[in-house]
Amino acid sequence: MPIAGYDRQRFRRYALLALLCLAWPAQADLAEGKARAKMCAACHGIDGLSKVADAPNLAGNGELYLSRQLQAFRSGERKHPQMSVIAAGLSEQDIAAVAAWYSAIKVSVELPE
Repeated sequence: MPIAGYDRQRFRRYALLALLCLAWPAQADLAEGKARAKMCAACHGIDGLSKVADAPNLAGNGELYLSRQLQAFRSGERKHPQMSVIAAGLSEQDIAAVAAWYSAIKVSVELPE
């Protein structure tokens, strides 16, 4: 019910939408993401499938999740000997591009019969 031209429910919806937009990483070009992911390929693979036993698969993970993890490594909130060093040199644009690339890779599973 509007109060003197003010609709609280509508305001809350717009405020929530604005917060989500601010929290969401910037959209990145997938070609740029693939190019930047070359630095990740030795461990995580250009296709996002791990090439090293202790490196996780990145393909198909959510873009927001991947961005937040890279930001956590960069800030020191999350620590790993190699990832902390690599992430320290990443810009927000680098993080958005790599996260967009790996999240865009479709993963399928074929179960044995």
